[in-house]
Amino acid sequence: MKTLFCLLAIMMFNKECEQNKSATASDTAIHAEKTPDVTQNVSIVSYEATSRGFYQKIWITKETMTITNDRNHMVNTSVPTSENDWNELMGLLKDVNIEALPTLEAPTSKRLYDGAAIASLTVTQGKEETKSNSFDHGDPPKAIEVVVNKVLSMNKMHEKN
Repeated sequence: MKTLFCLLAIMMFNKECEQNKSATASDTAIHAEKTPDVTQNVSIVSYEATSRGFYQKIWITKETMTITNDRNHMVNTSVPTSENDWNELMGLLKDVNIEALPTLEAPTSKRLYDGAAIASLTVTQGKEETKSNSFDHGDPPKAIEVVVNKVLSMNKMHEKN
């Protein structure tokens, strides 16, 4: 009886593995057909910085920019995103390899000893989110520096108004 149960279990696991392999193959085919201009699919660009006493998250869509300093996201401020700012942000993103975000290395490591807030940049394309490795707030990797600076400058412009 134990042998029969073991054989049935092995057959079931084998079938599940084959299904997962075929799903992965179809996912790869879908991703291989992406358009060269990846910014056409970008729906949200977000930046988050956090430390023990500081929190900031900025979400930017084509329509709105939402800012919160509340870790629970209960208190948000939303303002319209200007078409010029969105187009400039998308232009800067064209020069960034979005798929490489998770592999970027931070130039400094102050965040490891509370010398700087821990920051990250996330780009959402459709339902797929691509998040960068953590880096020091104020000192992003060179590959995304202009994008991070644009997001932070948009936030500063909002704070001034």
